[in-house]
Parts: sequence; structure tokens; C-alpha cells
Amino acid sequence: MFKVYFTAEHGEARSCDEETLTGALKSAECLRNDPRNSYVAIVSENPNSVGRAGCDSVEAGKLPNGNDYGWKKRRD
Repeated sequence: MFKVYFTAEHGEARSCDEETLTGALKSAECLRNDPRNSYVAIVSENPNSVGRAGCDSVEAGKLPNGNDYGWKKRRD
């Protein structure tokens, strides 16, 4: 769930809900392109984000659930 907040004409605070990030970005773009809106922001508590906020860690090459952690940043 994503929420797009914006300030409409005459300073009215409003919001709209979007199910996907793509939808929220499209809504925000349309709102920003309308000169009657002065503030546009997107907020989210995306349930599909990677990991649990503030809880995940890698210790000795293992994730908290015991699976191996194999990601490595590669630089060319």
C-alpha cells in the first residue's frame, strides 16, 4: 500500500491510495505536473520490501532463518 499526499488548490491537504509503487509514481507525477498542487509526497510501508525493518542481520554468512547469505557487491 502506498499513499500519495499532496496540497491542492487553496492549501487543502489531500491524499490518495495506490496499490503499487508504479501507480504511486504515476499519480505523483500527474499531481506534480498540475500547477495547482504545491506539495506532493509518497509514503509507504511496503509489505514486499526485502527483510524485516531493523531486524535482519548476517552473522557468519547466515541469515537469521539459517539460510546462507551469498550476495556480494561486485565492482568492475
